[in-house]
Amino acid sequence: MTLSLYSTLGREQRPLRPLKDGVVGIYVCGVTPYDVTHLGHAFSYIQFDALRRYLTRFGYQVRYVQNVTDIDDDMIMVSKQQGGRPIAEIRDENDAIFRADMDRMNALRPTVYPLATEHIDQIIETTQRILANGQGYAVDGDVFFDVASFPRYGRLNGVTLEELGTRDNPEAKDAEKRRGPLDFLLWQRVEPGDPSWESPWGPGRPGWSIECTAMSMTHLGEQIDIHGGGRDLCFPHHENEIAQAESATGLEPFCGTWMHNGMLQLDGVKMSKSLGNLVLARDLMERVEPDHLRLYLLSEHYRTDADYREGVLDGLSGRHDRFTRAAATAPARNEGDVVPDHPLLRKFCEAMDDDLDTPLAIDRLDAAATRVLDGSAEPGEAAALRSVLSVLGFAHAGARGPATGDFDP
Repeated sequence: MTLSLYSTLGREQRPLRPLKDGVVGIYVCGVTPYDVTHLGHAFSYIQFDALRRYLTRFGYQVRYVQNVTDIDDDMIMVSKQQGGRPIAEIRDENDAIFRADMDRMNALRPTVYPLATEHIDQIIETTQRILANGQGYAVDGDVFFDVASFPRYGRLNGVTLEELGTRDNPEAKDAEKRRGPLDFLLWQRVEPGDPSWESPWGPGRPGWSIECTAMSMTHLGEQIDIHGGGRDLCFPHHENEIAQAESATGLEPFCGTWMHNGMLQLDGVKMSKSLGNLVLARDLMERVEPDHLRLYLLSEHYRTDADYREGVLDGLSGRHDRFTRAAATAPARNEGDVVPDHPLLRKFCEAMDDDLDTPLAIDRLDAAATRVLDGSAEPGEAAALRSVLSVLGFAHAGARGPATGDFDP
């Protein structure tokens, strides 16, 4: 296994070199459960599930952290719109639906599934470290990060500060208090009646980006191997995470590889809650098997802006059927137990090692499935095919996970 991945930081593909031999720490930004989740979320999390499974297949111990942002502007807004309904109720309701969707598609449960509201102490501590290092400032109950104090700000996005200043920035609040136009809140005062916690700066709540910084450092350490999320998080969220973590710890880099998945579109338009053009995974799974939907998601490269259109799932029916029937011809084996050095395994790894090229990998597996079914397969190819399909998480091939009754991380 010689896996290389494209990192947004540096705009280059490079070999994965974990901080600790045999161990990979992955942090993937999770959902904000103020409303339903959609197929775009499933696209992201199934792709990272495939990465996690592939690393595990080759002997890595993977610690996979996926957070829940359960306190932010959107959560508060929805609570007010619903007549003051407790945020925890809104979170638990939508999170349960999301988890059920991921379980049906056989996504492994995260090693840690932290809630932002359970990490207030760590958030305050991280903010204090930034202040102590002279890279933040407090103004009347608000605490800001001083972007001018961090010369590397903007490197993730590869543009100037002037260019970043023209972009949409949900963290650009309280302009009258900020020293610089890109300064952002680490801790903020709240409106009367809004959720708040005690802090050295008075009652308030966290800024958005500091939540992920505190949670990732709590559960993975001060430096991590892989940070994942949608490309729409590059600015400001992930740019801010780098600035916060490296300022708090003095360690560089905060993350070795920044992986950003593309934005799933519906008929050429980005799928988003704000636009209302949503396709829900749970609705699609009413008419196709979860493995069929998983196949669609992995048939697109994680960095592409995949375009979901009516009929695309029907177009994969033949492939899904071939995989299911071909895998059934081989005896059940332990997940990942592939015939050593089988040619199919080599072809699969060649594709996966090249920036997780699941579309090419699946094309090669489809060719093998065709050979199995028409009787022209090489010795051991059916068993190899079944096992490699399990590495990609397909329940019909015996992959462990919630869909096959394994709810362990």
